[in-house]
Amino acid sequence: MTGLTCFLERDFPVCHVTVRGMLGHATAPQLRAAVLKALADRPELVLIDVSGLGIEDDITLTAFPALVRQGEAVGVPVMLCGPSPSLARRLGTMVVARQVPAFASRAEALAAHADHPAPAFAEVDLPPGPAATAGARELVDRFCGRWGLEYLADDAALIVTELVANVVLHARTACTVTIAVRQRYLHIAVRDQSRLPPRRITADDDFESGRGLLVVEGVATSWGFLEAPGGKVVWATLRMRAGR
Repeated sequence: MTGLTCFLERDFPVCHVTVRGMLGHATAPQLRAAVLKALADRPELVLIDVSGLGIEDDITLTAFPALVRQGEAVGVPVMLCGPSPSLARRLGTMVVARQVPAFASRAEALAAHADHPAPAFAEVDLPPGPAATAGARELVDRFCGRWGLEYLADDAALIVTELVANVVLHARTACTVTIAVRQRYLHIAVRDQSRLPPRRITADDDFESGRGLLVVEGVATSWGFLEAPGGKVVWATLRMRAGR
């Protein structure tokens, strides 16, 4: 057993990733690509079924905390389910066990996830063109007010304006703007139909709404981007006050 296969089962709001074969240095990128594809759909949970997975060595287990951190960056929890007794023992003897939620079965993982309230969530599909930035700001303003996050509205509007402006200028495609309250953060994500990485707007760009990704870097708690089927997702987070 040397190869690795990953199957995605989208059962919204949960995305299941079933992994079969041997996880090693050569095959870890396949697992990462599958989980990133699952995260791009913005589910409430990504559940990795490892019941048919073998591990090349203990160092390979560090792939799982990295995936959990990637999920945390976009506000989506990542869990493991169904580890074999030998894999469970190896996870249990490493620091990995404290970083990666693992459950004996899908049912147990789903039950644990159900104990947490579903996130507040809103999204809008926007056509290509400069008017898209206004639509994105309207979404942010409306739901920050609805969720009692008025103190984040201005910063969120700056961030979403820049992210959508980059789509308008460089991707030149329609986009989907998503905002969600998860854990201690407001998450903002913009999905477009271009695989080109996000590009800073410069002084030579004639687009009055775009102030550059320096705005995002300066205002957001964190930001980044993920490859997605047919394009990419650029995301940013803002830390909420305690008790919202």
